[in-house]
Amino acid sequence: MIRTMKTAGLAVAMAGLISTPLLAQETASLTVQSAWPLTLPASGRDAQHFTDTINAASGGSLEVDLYGAGKLVPTLEIFDAVQRGTLDAGYTSPLYVAGKFPAVQLFGGVPFGPNAIEYIGWIYNGGGLDIWRDIYGQQGVVTIPCGLMEPEAGGWYKTPIESKADLEGMKLRFAGLAGEVMKKMGASVVLLSGGDIYPNLERGVIDGTEFSMPAIDKVIGFDNIVKNYYLPGWHQPAAINELIVNKAKWDSMSDAQRALIELTCRETMLWGVTSTFRENAEAVTAFKANGVEVRQFPPALIEEFRTATGEVMQEQADKDENFKRVWESLQAYRAGNADWSDTRSN
Repeated sequence: MIRTMKTAGLAVAMAGLISTPLLAQETASLTVQSAWPLTLPASGRDAQHFTDTINAASGGSLEVDLYGAGKLVPTLEIFDAVQRGTLDAGYTSPLYVAGKFPAVQLFGGVPFGPNAIEYIGWIYNGGGLDIWRDIYGQQGVVTIPCGLMEPEAGGWYKTPIESKADLEGMKLRFAGLAGEVMKKMGASVVLLSGGDIYPNLERGVIDGTEFSMPAIDKVIGFDNIVKNYYLPGWHQPAAINELIVNKAKWDSMSDAQRALIELTCRETMLWGVTSTFRENAEAVTAFKANGVEVRQFPPALIEEFRTATGEVMQEQADKDENFKRVWESLQAYRAGNADWSDTRSN
């Protein structure tokens, strides 16, 4: 009851502050496709929450029409569709365009990277967002951070993983920079969209996968196929999802409409990162009841992951100037926080 009243109160407050000046503007609409099913915890539900909140707060002056994964374009083609203008906007992950723009992976999730609070600190207060928008702006796309998640799981594996030798030759679904790390560890890595992972794991096309946090993994049902589950995920201590908007569409909207989108995305990040806290715990309990062995990677293997991560970061920085720029910015921000971050983690 209290949580419902607070959510409603936020919508009313935003409507009171923003919708009045918007009413004097021409109305605008935004067609958005999510990269995930809209009922999926965190990612999908965040997209739905963003839509519901902005439609309530805008007083009818800004209408968002939201579609679930695959309804208009394939998930991995959302960026291209937004860039072309055949889709106004997409709710997606920077990790899904790693092949096109390696640098933006650092905005989606970083192996051994910052936690959720430090990540957002860098984005908004450490120059991260300025670089992110500069990279996308060259492609005719505007990005707005719009989803925040806590650590992902280390993945599901058909056999226990105790050493680097256990990974060699395995076919694994991993995304982004973590996938490059896994390649260094000897695995064969493929990038699959969310809806393609389960059937490929079930048929034995892949031997393991990472995907997301326990609450999301439970909905997909990985525990019905694979019984070795690793927590926590070294490869993504926090994740950020984004709302990407065609730049011409963005420029056509009023300052007030753009501000409403920005504010609603910030609120969505807070809502999203808190919405799955209990669900993650309940999911882990359910996994155990279903015969899943919840494991941790051995410390020696974690150090091998860390070493391989350092190599991947250096290689990416050496061949891509934008990657170097983003990586140096993030590293400098984290170094400046070290005295406080280390104290908080004790």
